Amino acid sequence: MKRPRRVYVNEAFRPQRVSGQQRYATEISDRLPAGFVRLRPEGFWARSKLHTWLWVQTVLPLRSRRGVLISMTARAPLWHPRHVLVVHDLFVIEHPEWFSRTYQLTHAPLQRLQMSTAKAIVTVSEPVAAQVRKQWPNAHVRVAPNAPSPVFSEAGPKDPHALAVRGLTPGRYLVTVGSLEPRKNLSRLAAAYAELSEAQRAALPLVVVGGSADIYRDAAVAWPAEVQLAGYVSDDELRALYGGAAAVVFVSLAEGFGLPLVEASAAGTPRLIVSDLEVFRWICQDAATYVDPTSTASVAAAIAEVADGLPPGTGRIDPNRFSWEASAATIAATATIGSGRSTPPARTAIEAHPAAEDTRKNG
Repeated sequence: MKRPRRVYVNEAFRPQRVSGQQRYATEISDRLPAGFVRLRPEGFWARSKLHTWLWVQTVLPLRSRRGVLISMTARAPLWHPRHVLVVHDLFVIEHPEWFSRTYQLTHAPLQRLQMSTAKAIVTVSEPVAAQVRKQWPNAHVRVAPNAPSPVFSEAGPKDPHALAVRGLTPGRYLVTVGSLEPRKNLSRLAAAYAELSEAQRAALPLVVVGGSADIYRDAAVAWPAEVQLAGYVSDDELRALYGGAAAVVFVSLAEGFGLPLVEASAAGTPRLIVSDLEVFRWICQDAATYVDPTSTASVAAAIAEVADGLPPGTGRIDPNRFSWEASAATIAATATIGSGRSTPPARTAIEAHPAAEDTRKNG
């Protein structure tokens, strides 16, 4: 009997600041079988981004060449003979105008090559899977979604300092989470918030969580005075901000998933105001207020409802739909099939949900 190939996990993401892709990779890697071999840059290879990038393209493929390699962020090799590649979105291919010229020229060709040669592709949502299947019809595609990390659903008191230091009153402020980049649509959110009366804004400040990155085109935003720019915050602070907010507002023009939605719901946010995107419908179903992200008036009207004290929407996202354990099992099963093991692919919690079945039929 042929001996199964060893499975390697690309952990080049470990030195990076934790944002969406790094969060996903960390949560999944921590739940993959102990027998999988974790590889990460160390010493000379960890001294800079350039050194790490060279490690990803040279040392990593060489060390894993006889086995299956799992890559869960954009820090992945150009090619590997048995590559299980996680794809979070296709933005650099489909919307290059959102990125710096340098990033466009380097990462769009890289992603195309990676996806054309991958043994299997894992996406973080069914809408992204549909996009991949359309462009690469022969690809073996599985879905392993994001999920809220345990900190956001923990019982017990939340960090009171996160609210007190900002002068926030529970139930009387808004939160939005997102880096300063064009697709997050923060300039339109700022304009919509500015349409509230001065008294409404004073009674309902907006807290903006997130930073910026040099890979994106300029996305400067003129925020009203009542907006608090919190920058990066810890998970404990973010849980407290979510839990005390009157609503979380997320009006992106496009997303591969939308992690703040499931985090906020797990933390107890009573209302989600989100863009009317296919992926958000897939995630939230009836548990959100949907707005037109291209219409300042549409976003302003939804925020005004919160300012006027109208009751929340229809409820929270089903906590059983998204699980890091289920997604890790899907990725592990996909990798072990590629290694020659006979373990059948796991059926994730989200794949068992009726909404996922409907999306596949319509795709």
